[in-house]
Amino acid sequence: MLKFLSITNLAVIQRLSFDLHEGLNLLTGETGAGKSIVVDALGLLLGGRGTADIVRTGERAALVEGIFELAGERERRVRVALAEIGIEKDADEEIAIRREVQASGRSRIFINDKSVTAATLKNLQPFLVEIHGQGEQYTLSATRSQLDMLDAFAGCVDVRREAGRLYARWKASVEALRTLERDEAARERASDMLRFQIAEIDKAAPRAGEDEELSAERTLLAHAEKALELSAGAYAELYESDASALSQLAAVRRRLQELSAIDSRVASLLEGVETASVALTDVAEGLRGYGVGVDFSASRLTEIENRLAELERLKRKYGRDLQGLLAAREELQRQLEQMGNLAERERELLEEVERAERAYEPVAKRLTKIRRAAATRLEREVTEELRHVALERARFVVSMETGVPESVSGLAFAEAGTEASANSNASFWTPYGADRVEFLFSANVGESVRPLSRVASGGELSRLMLTLRTVCREASSAAVADGENACGTLVFDEIDTGIGGRVAEAVGRRLSTLSAAQQVICVTHQPQIARFADHHYTVTKGVEEGRTVTRVRELEVEERVGELARMIGGAEDVETARETARWMLENGRTPPAEDATSHGSQGSAARRRHVEKKRPLRGQKMSKS
Repeated sequence: MLKFLSITNLAVIQRLSFDLHEGLNLLTGETGAGKSIVVDALGLLLGGRGTADIVRTGERAALVEGIFELAGERERRVRVALAEIGIEKDADEEIAIRREVQASGRSRIFINDKSVTAATLKNLQPFLVEIHGQGEQYTLSATRSQLDMLDAFAGCVDVRREAGRLYARWKASVEALRTLERDEAARERASDMLRFQIAEIDKAAPRAGEDEELSAERTLLAHAEKALELSAGAYAELYESDASALSQLAAVRRRLQELSAIDSRVASLLEGVETASVALTDVAEGLRGYGVGVDFSASRLTEIENRLAELERLKRKYGRDLQGLLAAREELQRQLEQMGNLAERERELLEEVERAERAYEPVAKRLTKIRRAAATRLEREVTEELRHVALERARFVVSMETGVPESVSGLAFAEAGTEASANSNASFWTPYGADRVEFLFSANVGESVRPLSRVASGGELSRLMLTLRTVCREASSAAVADGENACGTLVFDEIDTGIGGRVAEAVGRRLSTLSAAQQVICVTHQPQIARFADHHYTVTKGVEEGRTVTRVRELEVEERVGELARMIGGAEDVETARETARWMLENGRTPPAEDATSHGSQGSAARRRHVEKKRPLRGQKMSKS
């Protein structure tokens, strides 16, 4: 519900603000006073196009602000939508929207003081306000909204919710299958790469620690001449030379042997010399065989260098040491084996798609059956109701097409919220069933029915919307409670174009009836409509300091009498016009017999309960903002 509206520097409006309330809010005033500018401002607030020429002459920017109060499922959806763009909102918190259009043409939008895009605002608009009139049919001309309205009238919310659940399952399985099929070439390329990498590692056949061994051998080969020279010198000093260490040690051993024969205490020393002699003899044997079995050739060094370069390349490529490289090869093999199981996965997904189809199709058919029966009733009741709003020659038709899915191998479905293909044979399974619904209308005899976006004036469409909302009002309330997409406020401008007398009164009664379920804001020139207001506002225009200024003020009871007297055609001080206006206000909630019974006894009883609830007491003051 729109609770507050403020407009600054927009067209002829310098600055005005006013509160709005539940029920029927009526705006009246002289032609040109600025009533439609108020509606235009609301349209701008909801994402309508804003240009520099709407800014009041000489001002920097035009500003429109509104405060909305939401509840139930509508509030939850708006809260979720805002959370997706980083705006946190408590469940009981109001929504403040501010739109600024600068004289340069630049526009800025804020929700709860957070900057947002026009696209965000348009996404929220269906939950906030519907505007009808002046060519701005924000909702009725969208086929999705027409489907929502038919479903509300049919009372098939539960079936539609089940269809949505099954569609989500079907869509998920189809998407998984499509992803599998779409990525088949990429998977084949990936398989080829895996096989290449495995073959590359297998061809190199690395061993853990091999690089360290080869590095040591490379160092040896690089210093082969010096190594042989050192080993030969050490061998000679130890064994071959006349003064070799072993020769010297042998002389020491002989002397200790002689000494031990004299003094047995040196026997242990002799054992140490003998042990050292054995150890040095082993060292000498090792030095004598040094270089045997080692290829000291340049070709071997080149071979080692090449092998180390190959191992280093593999380590850099895979980012692992040789031990990790072997583990990487096992991981690559596992991935390749998994690739080989995709055919089985594709078969499983095909079966899942078929199961989801079999589950969705009967629910969609049941939904189609309910809708077709309801469409016939809706056509009949709307056509009957149109007679009471000066559209007695109008024709209203509910067009329905039902789609079927394509073959599983080439499944195509409509994305949620998008329009189906113009091809009548196309598949358009959606979360809302398999039907495409469109309202067709003709206001004149001899003219064929056409989509609402292509026919009818703003006034005719406004009256058609009023009729549809009136016929569907109880079902629409249930649909909103169950989470269906419906706005909180209805705005009607030009609804009284070309009507008057009893027709205007009939329109007023239907507005009053509709306002029992949701907030209604209406601009009118007809006193027969204005008499039904729960809250009556007058829009006036005057000149202050050489500039035109528009003001909006909520009227009290006696002020309403004067305003209705003006609308009737008499001056406010003409007692006859004032008495007529007073009579209209005091008797405005009593339905005439023919109107009260237009929907049968059940409709009559419901309407009587409604008007009794809203009938003001004689002399009671209306609330003032």
